Amino acid sequence: MQFGAILRMASNYTQDRLTAAVERVLSGNPAARVAAEFQIPASTLRKWVSNAKKGIVRQRRGPKPLLPLDTEEAIQDWIIGRQIVCHPVGRADIMKKAIEISELVAGRAVTDGWYTRFRQRHPDLTDRSAQVLSRTRNTVDFDDARLLFSSLAKAIIESNASADQVFNMDETAFYKAPKSKRVVAVRRSKNVWMATPTTSFHMTTIACGSAAGFVVPPVFILPGKTVSLDILQGVEVPGAGVTGTPTGFLNMELFELWLSIFAAAVPPTVKRPLILVMDGCGSLYSSAIIEHATKLQVVLVCLPANATHLFQPLDVAVFASFKGKLRVLVNEFLDEGEAGSYSIDKATAVSIACMAWKGCKFATNVKSGFEVCGLFPLSLVNMQHRMDIYTRNGTPADIRLAAWLQAEPAIRREILTLPLPATKSKGRKRKTAPVSG
Repeated sequence: MQFGAILRMASNYTQDRLTAAVERVLSGNPAARVAAEFQIPASTLRKWVSNAKKGIVRQRRGPKPLLPLDTEEAIQDWIIGRQIVCHPVGRADIMKKAIEISELVAGRAVTDGWYTRFRQRHPDLTDRSAQVLSRTRNTVDFDDARLLFSSLAKAIIESNASADQVFNMDETAFYKAPKSKRVVAVRRSKNVWMATPTTSFHMTTIACGSAAGFVVPPVFILPGKTVSLDILQGVEVPGAGVTGTPTGFLNMELFELWLSIFAAAVPPTVKRPLILVMDGCGSLYSSAIIEHATKLQVVLVCLPANATHLFQPLDVAVFASFKGKLRVLVNEFLDEGEAGSYSIDKATAVSIACMAWKGCKFATNVKSGFEVCGLFPLSLVNMQHRMDIYTRNGTPADIRLAAWLQAEPAIRREILTLPLPATKSKGRKRKTAPVSG
């Protein structure tokens, strides 16, 4: 019975627990006491303490990995390096490189099992969904952040503005059907299709909130010149509006009208002028717009071009939650709707958008977004932090590009090469060929 108890105890401890116990003994704690505390046989603990003093490290059971440890570390460095330079890799890319290396060093290719064990041996790596950025969005630099900081600082200082005077305005689309979705299906299924609702129109939501957490009621833009009464009946957000433009997008005429709606929605107890931070889209600006904003005591501050993903509070902290609620509600509509009904009409779209709006904690999120982006309280440090995250492509601050992962040697060796020097001919070069008769 005593031997059986020892066997059961031995099978319960993990490698991490054994390592921690060995370190405790090496630091001067009695082995017997540590063995009892960690539930590890005293003889086993003393054995690995002795091995640790000799520099012997416990190896995993089973055959050795096909690739040496330093090679796997190099592959991990390469994966991290690709992420840092905005070219992250997936399983297929990693397997391709591993196969090339294993055929070179071991004479045979690694298998899918190697990839599974490689991921287990490197828990710092994880699966993430990469967001696609256009080339123009990859051109943002810290000079843009300094310009935004200076412009906003000037507006805040001149008006002695508080948090309830600083607003952010942006627009977002209603719903985009996902191209794919991970689901649970029966094994050996060749293909799995998914029905998804569609809309035959584009609907835009205009959102606006302050650094103090005040939320301006949304405006929903539909395509068309008129809005039917049944659509208006589905508006469940107090003060929200529904209007139409030829395309369903915000245009200059509607923006001028929205500025009046915005100024009227902010309580008169809030000191003027109001500072409105927004995307610098050229299609919304004109001398008439600036003059109208001045009359309303609204100061317009434009974000740097292609930088909304970095410095726009609504983009950073609000719209993800709002769109997440939209997806859930659209899926519920699909599940609870009539059989074969996969189309969303305008009235349903407005109703779903209102429900998502009420459930996305707009006030809390927009207030947090202002602080994170460094817009209020105004902070160049936070702006720099946003730029650093973008520059590192989301990698933790303590992760650095491996020293050996440098492009310069390859550039010098393979790209910036010189043509071979011309050789002098020993005789006169013939310029004609004989022609036979």
